[in-house]
Amino acid sequence: MSITRLHLILPCFNPIKDWEIRVCQHLKSLQLILCDISIEPILINDGSVTGVEQKHIDYIKERIPAIQMIEYSENKGKGYAVREGFKLATAEFIIFTDIDFPYIEADFVKLFRKLQNEEVDILVGIRQSDYYQQTPWYRATISRLLKFFIGKFLNVKITDTQGGLKGFSQKGRQILLKTKVNRYLFDLEIIKIASNTIGIKMEAMPVELRKDVQFASLSWVILKREFLNFIKIYFSKNT
Repeated sequence: MSITRLHLILPCFNPIKDWEIRVCQHLKSLQLILCDISIEPILINDGSVTGVEQKHIDYIKERIPAIQMIEYSENKGKGYAVREGFKLATAEFIIFTDIDFPYIEADFVKLFRKLQNEEVDILVGIRQSDYYQQTPWYRATISRLLKFFIGKFLNVKITDTQGGLKGFSQKGRQILLKTKVNRYLFDLEIIKIASNTIGIKMEAMPVELRKDVQFASLSWVILKREFLNFIKIYFSKNT
């Protein structure tokens, strides 16, 4: 009997100190819990200028031999990085999350089992009220505003699109590979395409943020860029 495979996509850009230790800890812990599954990580170094050195890569490879690495020198954005990982993902199931594994382990396992057992093509982790209590006020405000605009202007089945934990079948993988946005709002683009594609089964699942998550700052340059990406997604036909 063949072992079920899971490709885990981990985009990485300017990670915090000791990130390589945390990655190995999380991967080993998940593999112990999902002992009937072959977890095959794909880590994408999205043009990091700090935090990623050869010693960090060597540390991970020594402890997680199954890991695949993708590296390029210019930062291209989370959407681009995740797509590069998905191009290599041949496993029955694929999950992407952030390099700091921001959601609790129990929710990761629950999301995978739900993906595995319920024939869902795309499973979207949605954030609960505790997320907004743990995040800086400006991030919580931006998240709520984005959800409002998504619900107001886009014909989608899920309005909380930006949670950093999503699972896919191979059928769902084809939806992600249709995205064009290279930065943060590629998540929204996934939801829009899936919402308007006949035969795609997409569901939401509540997820809980870990208590020790560190949030990156959001500059006005990023906000302006993502606003323009929202406009592009709004007018796109996604054919």
